[in-house]
Amino acid sequence: MIKKEEFITIDKIKWWVWTSENESRGTQPYCFKHNIRMYPELIYGQKYPYQVNHLRCAECEKLYELPRTYDNEKQYVLDKVESKIIKGLKFINLDDEAIPIAEDKKKNSEYFVTSLLTESKLGLRLVVYAGKNGSNQKTQIFIEPGIKRLAFDQNNLHPTDIFTKLEATFQDGTKAGQKKK
Repeated sequence: MIKKEEFITIDKIKWWVWTSENESRGTQPYCFKHNIRMYPELIYGQKYPYQVNHLRCAECEKLYELPRTYDNEKQYVLDKVESKIIKGLKFINLDDEAIPIAEDKKKNSEYFVTSLLTESKLGLRLVVYAGKNGSNQKTQIFIEPGIKRLAFDQNNLHPTDIFTKLEATFQDGTKAGQKKK
């Protein structure tokens, strides 16, 4: 079963790229004009399938030339997709190990909220920063699910000085919230 799919254009060919539930990826070239699958075709002088570097659309009979052999081009497309994914990741360097982190920022006119997910020696740590724009005062909340710890930085504002509503989504998808009165 396909988990995720997208179209991407590489080397003037439209490629359908999909990811299955087991995280393996596959590709298939399509004709721009007819949106129909294109298949490799041997041309004059090519005797073996591994030499194929042309694709043909069954509708328009147009022959598309690839800069690489068909198998190498398919791998190149997958490499480009993974490169796009990796480019979006952020890394920090601790003890010469690349540790991926996630960061999210939300701003409105008066307040800001920034979250930062890191990997530490104790496991995952989510840090939430919030405060008033233009002010040096903020609150910091630390969530460490691996050691079941929730804390805030006592040198900064208390979270109730900033937040008026808190909502949590649990592993089973249920949500719970609390609102300041």
